[in-house]
Amino acid sequence: MDALFSVVGFAVAVVMLAIAGASAVLARSSDVAAAWRQERATVLFVVSTQRWRRIMVRVGGCMMAIIGVINLVGPLTRPDDSPARRIVGLGALLIGAALLWLAHGMSRMRLEVAPQVVFVSRGFMPPIRVELADITRLRPHVAHRYSGVLAKRGRRTAFTATSAMTGYGQLLAHLKAERPDLFAPGGFR
Repeated sequence: MDALFSVVGFAVAVVMLAIAGASAVLARSSDVAAAWRQERATVLFVVSTQRWRRIMVRVGGCMMAIIGVINLVGPLTRPDDSPARRIVGLGALLIGAALLWLAHGMSRMRLEVAPQVVFVSRGFMPPIRVELADITRLRPHVAHRYSGVLAKRGRRTAFTATSAMTGYGQLLAHLKAERPDLFAPGGFR
């Protein structure tokens, strides 16, 4: 029974990290990703989450995974210990793997802005090409605590950016220069 918790914990953590790696590889092999690689030289700037946030999530994930491994392996040497330690170890290992997965997705979330197009990378999905001419309106992103902007294509959201992202000011200036019709005096249209 002691070894079962360890085996299950490690297996689930390995599966979660393998899914993250495989989805990242599949995202890079799409047709849009191929077009994105060809136009990458024309990218003016990148809007992404702040680096320290990704690092904090990754460090937290590593710490939780280490705590989980210690709590899963420790009771193997002392089988008379309570099973609570193994359960805590399993939970910590799974939380650590989930945080590492989240950090990997956060590092891929970005907007790469070219003169007439924005390439939107969302976590483990392939990049989406959004033509600036296709954007029908900009809305304030009031549901998020850092505010920001929602770019809409009809009723669908093309991309979002928050004021906590690096390059957010450049994005607004670029959108205002390329599509001034989307901005009304004092706000968005």
